[in-house]
Amino acid sequence: MSNSDQDQMFSILDKQRQNQLKVDRILKIVLPLTAFLLSVICANLNWQSTLGTFVILTIAFIAVGIKRQTLWLWLLVLVVYCGLDNYLSFGQFNLIALRLQLGAMLLFTFMIGIGRPYIDRWFMKSAS
Repeated sequence: MSNSDQDQMFSILDKQRQNQLKVDRILKIVLPLTAFLLSVICANLNWQSTLGTFVILTIAFIAVGIKRQTLWLWLLVLVVYCGLDNYLSFGQFNLIALRLQLGAMLLFTFMIGIGRPYIDRWFMKSAS
């Protein structure tokens, strides 16, 4: 590789990194708002569940969407959280509420984790 090719490659990589930082800044605002709206919709009918769901969803969204941590690990964390939240909210397992809460949380976390590379590509194309 010639020096010119290396400089061009470094320039492209730097531009890609700058675009990813812009997407990160946008997601730092959008993901907690999405987590809040989703927690109001899918949490069990008490304030502790709503607060806990908001906190765990915000952490999971940031972990998979910005920090790019392992998606499957965070999906497992959400399964454990939903089981505990359901049991503590109802004193027993309410399968209808568990299915709704778990389904919504897993679906949105999965979409964010899988969708992040596509968002980066879309933003890169729109910025050039």
